[in-house]
Amino acid sequence: MKELRGRGGRVTIRTVAEHAGRSISTVSAALNGSDGVAEKTRGEILRIAAELGYQADPRAQFLRRSHTGLIGASFAIGQAYQGLIVDGLYQAASRLGHGLVLATSTPHRDVADGLRSLLLERCEGIILINPDIPVDALARIVDRTPAVLIGSSTELNDVDEIHSRDDVGIQLLVDHLVDTGRRRITHIDGGRETAAKRRTTRFAEAMDLRGLGRDTRVVPGGGDEDSGARAVRHLIESGGLPEALLCFNDHCAVGALMELRRQGVRVPQDMAVTGYDGIPVTAASAFSLTTVRQNAGLIAEVAVRALLARMHPDQDGRIPAEVVGEDRRLGGRLYRVVPDLVIRETTARGA
Repeated sequence: MKELRGRGGRVTIRTVAEHAGRSISTVSAALNGSDGVAEKTRGEILRIAAELGYQADPRAQFLRRSHTGLIGASFAIGQAYQGLIVDGLYQAASRLGHGLVLATSTPHRDVADGLRSLLLERCEGIILINPDIPVDALARIVDRTPAVLIGSSTELNDVDEIHSRDDVGIQLLVDHLVDTGRRRITHIDGGRETAAKRRTTRFAEAMDLRGLGRDTRVVPGGGDEDSGARAVRHLIESGGLPEALLCFNDHCAVGALMELRRQGVRVPQDMAVTGYDGIPVTAASAFSLTTVRQNAGLIAEVAVRALLARMHPDQDGRIPAEVVGEDRRLGGRLYRVVPDLVIRETTARGA
């Protein structure tokens, strides 16, 4: 049998039609189970398609419908936690019978550009992961299609939001550090990152609950490795090293950890270090980083179900029972997912 393949070597309907000696329209009707194709012909076409390894393109099927059922997702490259969320969105959308289209923002492509591309792809609902976008630009998108936000808040009316419980996560970290004998705890903040202000506030509250308000210290940081390294150099130059660093996220913590080692500061003997998010690299033996693991899979599932409830109000958008939901002041719902503490070597007691 001769080899006929489409772009990239993929077997297409045209490939099957060439092998079967049939028109593309006949092959398409046979593969889609449409009427008007003789059973013998249909059986022959299905056999040839199976031999060739033909697989239907679900996205093309969606686009041929008057309603595509496509879900769009906007995220930023460079943040491993957002990658975990995207993986969860793929799984949840597939389980619930919907396709997912992605739009990335980069240093040279902003969130609004990506959202416009999702609308051009005929997405019928959009999920935004920690979007860095002006409210007026977001409003123009929300006016055109249902939208759900993950990890950030907005002053827009009637929007659903899904957050991880940072109040729980930060308190877990502070309690763990205090219980291992550390009292002078410094928070490296997230700079301009979406959740930075919220986590800094939660840190101050958690320290107050342990009676350590006077020992609270916050230094400028950010959401990447360089930010953590810069914060450590600032602390060393200032001559006031704390007993523990509670970093804005895991990327920041990895940068801080590597800089501490380069400067000869022993972790955890001289200083404990914690991250936040629970990305896979933190489990590597080179880091063994204590962190708070956000439940990315559950957050993604809640986001998809909340969006589908907006896309199809007549259907049951059932949210998992373990997720707490409450009405937003401006309309819509706020869902909050509880994270958990992962204790590793960077906070070991008496090491």
